[in-house]
Amino acid sequence: MLRIAYSWFIFILLTTLFGIYGLVLAVIAPNVVSRYAVRPWAKTLLFSVGVKVDVRGIENIPEEPCVFMYNHQSIFDVFSYMSILPIEWRAIMKKKVGKMPFIGWVAVISGHHFVSRDGSASDASEVRKIVRKIKDGPSVMVAPEGTRSPDGKLLPFQEGGFLIAMMAKVPVVTMVIQGGLERRSKTSRGIVPGTMRITIFPPIDVNELPKGKEGREELIKIVKSQMEGVLNQKKVRDEPPA
Repeated sequence: MLRIAYSWFIFILLTTLFGIYGLVLAVIAPNVVSRYAVRPWAKTLLFSVGVKVDVRGIENIPEEPCVFMYNHQSIFDVFSYMSILPIEWRAIMKKKVGKMPFIGWVAVISGHHFVSRDGSASDASEVRKIVRKIKDGPSVMVAPEGTRSPDGKLLPFQEGGFLIAMMAKVPVVTMVIQGGLERRSKTSRGIVPGTMRITIFPPIDVNELPKGKEGREELIKIVKSQMEGVLNQKKVRDEPPA
């Protein structure tokens, strides 16, 4: 109970402090919020609760805008990639996230994308907006499963992010995150210290794929295969944070 109370105290404290700073920065310079507000917040939070992030393939991140596809097991997946990405990015989030204190406010002001994920006309409009914007950056983060997996196994992929990549003709980068389920699962209240690992694959050139539905289905197969190849390996060995 003490660890749970401590974890929540740290989360609320750091989110409030960095949230205020992030709000000011989002108004003044929204194009640097990820690097100078979100990344320090995530790094400090993870360190404070004893979570270390091991990154492999950071050199595979392209200079041009791309769509990152990541598997989703835990809220700590988001904190982990926030803490290591050296670029500006925007995420596709559920609309309810935009209403959260500080986190949602900063996300709205700095230009993240919000969808209801029900196939409504507003979602289709948001997809078209992302396609128009992404060519000039920043890159976009997508969890193709749409929600957190309760057991770590990949859930069925939604097509929205793949459709965006194909329409915008930007590379797709698969990012596989391990260890989040062990740190804090979807049903857990506490946080378990330990190690998370992020594996980043080389960009997939969508221009080399067939056009239309056939190309989109092939892209989904490639990303799913890359994720499963890593997730089927042994679990990440826990190490104390540096």
